[in-house]
Amino acid sequence: MGLERLLLLSGGMDSIALAWALRPKLCLTIDYGQLAAPGETRAAAATCTELGLRHRMLRVDCSALGSGDMAGTPPSSIAPVTEWWPFRNQLLITMGAALAVKEGLDAVVIGTVANDQSHADGRMDFPGAERAP
Repeated sequence: MGLERLLLLSGGMDSIALAWALRPKLCLTIDYGQLAAPGETRAAAATCTELGLRHRMLRVDCSALGSGDMAGTPPSSIAPVTEWWPFRNQLLITMGAALAVKEGLDAVVIGTVANDQSHADGRMDFPGAERAP
């Protein structure tokens, strides 16, 4: 039997493509206080309904930590791009991994843009990164 995966499902194109291709055991959408959360949540829920996938929602208000476009505040002076939220994906991966352990799953999967050089977790040299089949 293959890996039993938890997919961090944002409702964006990358994670929806992974949901379709991998059919994970569980999809997790996290509302961490980002402005786009309502739309992302609707898209993720609709995707899981359409694909017959198990879906969980987690709300953790981290809005006090964000900056820039995603938080509705001026970007940080060290932000490489205006939508930068410091260590956002690492935070989301940690929350997803905690749920994966609780659910007895083997892996956490995220979708990132392969040519994204502004966010470290979008690069192949990010620890634990591997390309989806």
